[in-house]
Amino acid sequence: MPGLAPGIKINLQSMIYHVKSQLKLFLPAILKSYAQVFFSNNILFGTLLLLVSFFDFYAGLYGLVAVILTNITALLMGYNELKINSGSYAYNSLLVGLGIGLNFVPGWPSFLIVVFAAILTLIFTVILDGFLGKYGLPFLSLPFLWVIWIVILSSRELSALGLSQRDIYTLNKIYELGGQYLVNIYQWFQGFDFPIFLKTYFLSLGAIFFQYNILAGILIALGLLYHSRIAFLLSFLGFSVAFFFYQFLGVDMTQYAYSSIGFNYILTAIAIGGYFLIPNKFSFLWVIILLPIVVLISISATQILMYFQLPVYSLPFNLVVLSFLYFIKLRAKQSVPLQEVIVQLNSPEKNLYYYLQAKLRFKWLSFFPVYLPFLGKWTVSQAENGAYTHQGDWQYAWDFVMCDRNTLQYQGQGDYVQDYYCYGKPVVAPSDGTVVEIIDTVEDNPIGDANLLQNWGNSIVIKHLDQLYSQVSHLKKGSIKVKKGDPVKKGDVLAVCGNSGRSPYPHLHFQLQATPYIGSPTISYPISHYIKYNNSPEKPFELYSYDKPKLNETVSNMSTTPLLAKAFKFIPGQKIKYVFNGEKNEWEVQTNYLNQTYIHCKATNSYAYLFNDGQVFYFLSFYGDKTSALYHFYLALYQVPLGYYEHMQIEDTYQPNLIFDKKQMFVHDFIAPFFSLHRASFNFKFKAIDDELIPGKISMQSVVKLYTFNKLINQKKFQIDITTNGIEKITGPSFDWQIIKS
Repeated sequence: MPGLAPGIKINLQSMIYHVKSQLKLFLPAILKSYAQVFFSNNILFGTLLLLVSFFDFYAGLYGLVAVILTNITALLMGYNELKINSGSYAYNSLLVGLGIGLNFVPGWPSFLIVVFAAILTLIFTVILDGFLGKYGLPFLSLPFLWVIWIVILSSRELSALGLSQRDIYTLNKIYELGGQYLVNIYQWFQGFDFPIFLKTYFLSLGAIFFQYNILAGILIALGLLYHSRIAFLLSFLGFSVAFFFYQFLGVDMTQYAYSSIGFNYILTAIAIGGYFLIPNKFSFLWVIILLPIVVLISISATQILMYFQLPVYSLPFNLVVLSFLYFIKLRAKQSVPLQEVIVQLNSPEKNLYYYLQAKLRFKWLSFFPVYLPFLGKWTVSQAENGAYTHQGDWQYAWDFVMCDRNTLQYQGQGDYVQDYYCYGKPVVAPSDGTVVEIIDTVEDNPIGDANLLQNWGNSIVIKHLDQLYSQVSHLKKGSIKVKKGDPVKKGDVLAVCGNSGRSPYPHLHFQLQATPYIGSPTISYPISHYIKYNNSPEKPFELYSYDKPKLNETVSNMSTTPLLAKAFKFIPGQKIKYVFNGEKNEWEVQTNYLNQTYIHCKATNSYAYLFNDGQVFYFLSFYGDKTSALYHFYLALYQVPLGYYEHMQIEDTYQPNLIFDKKQMFVHDFIAPFFSLHRASFNFKFKAIDDELIPGKISMQSVVKLYTFNKLINQKKFQIDITTNGIEKITGPSFDWQIIKS
């Protein structure tokens, strides 16, 4: 740009870049607005729906204008860009534009109505989003309903708005859109002798986009099948239940008035069966229960609204879905069989697979981390529901002792408390908290005696959260190092093990409780991460996460290895330069608005989300190119304990849709709500360490195994080297990844 000052050049370039970046986001937002009508964010599906909407040119044009205008207005008004880009703000305006374009004569009057109606729809959308969002409810298509009814009612006084008669000249419209070839296709579909059930199903699908012809319905059905097999199955189920219920009532659903509102049954089934609820046999059962209710509301609403000469449109769908979602939110117990979607992935399959994986891997996310209250290896001498004192209100507790190789708790004859290995050993805080209660005045018992009057002996209670307290008991008198009100950190030494209270031999009592008193009733609560020791050279160690030690098990907290902890500490802003199969590239560690950490590969537009709780590193999910280095990195390091224990093995499961290809998942998706056809497992073990005290290199191995009908069909092995440089090298089948040393 000759003749311009450097500052002006920079400003123009930045403006051009900003405009280009906004346009890149804007086009997907338009297409997602179409897909959102079916609770999808699939751009290809949205593209198909956009094309279908132009079966009536003016309906399609007005719908597109409404979407563009709504998104621009929302952007200029400063509303949430994530919602704009997802299409959430504009799909109601799309429906309004389609309705106006189809029902009224094209021209400036109807065009202006679309403009103002789109703005009004956005206003209602934002208001309903704020109001219903407080209750965790969606606004669905209520804004469309309100605005299209306003337009229809007001049009009776607007003489410039004439009702459209274009449906009389359907073939002319088709010819204008695609010539004689498209006319021939349309006539073939219209003339084809479809079973009345299928014909009405396709007409109902087409009616969602104000297209009352079979071809539109077939194309939408194919797009729905491409987007989601579960959604397609639910659409068929919902329509079938409604169709046969109409027959049972003696009403002919094939009449135009009924088939034009048939989409209510399809959208209700998808919403309840697989979008807002995790798809399973119970959500499908509720679809079957609710659809007759939708039918009854459709029939009754038609009778009421005919007095105002208003169409029913999507009123039954909105009433039933919103009522049912609010109904299940008021349950006293959130039952597992009917589970709401917490992380919405805009696909029934993804919602299901993510939920099943999270249920297996992260059922503990709701638990505050609590660890074992000691150092080193201890053995469970009495577990939950124990034979002696862990019964009734105090059944959820553990007693721990220390044993030698011969499983003896003491040396010599064991006549004195000092003979017991656990006596005098440190007792530590199981997690961060505040000391709320202490007893430190009870003498130790001689071996074999028990102080039944001062049952708990010397004890400490720590508050971790409201309704979560820990208690350690039978401590040595005078050994307590904290006082009431002191804050403590996980691992801080509190006292030493003694033999006070109801304790015939030295041991440590540990329990979790909901109230701050010594001797409070216990609650069932897991230990966060701990190591179990086995007398097996093949499997000497096992890692348990958010589980409960059993009787006679020898356990300890997991000791982290600094080399591993450093290697798997990914810090936002960190750049990872590497060579993958001979080609250099770079990743960056980032966080999103939910404070979730992920690794981003700009070259392949791939994302790998991760989580590190200081004890174990996890990859959570992956989005992007499955041929990329980041995908293999995700596979190889799916779960890694941050403490080295030789030959310790870890087993985990992947989401099947992230491992198996689309062809393999096609049939599986149909049956996934009921049972799993495919399974993908992760197996990990430590191989070697060069120096246990000050390690400089650790070797590990992970294996990805693919099963169909529980038969192993494929596997991939990865060798991983950890050094002072971090994760230095990963090799596998056709995979060679190595970090570039800084």
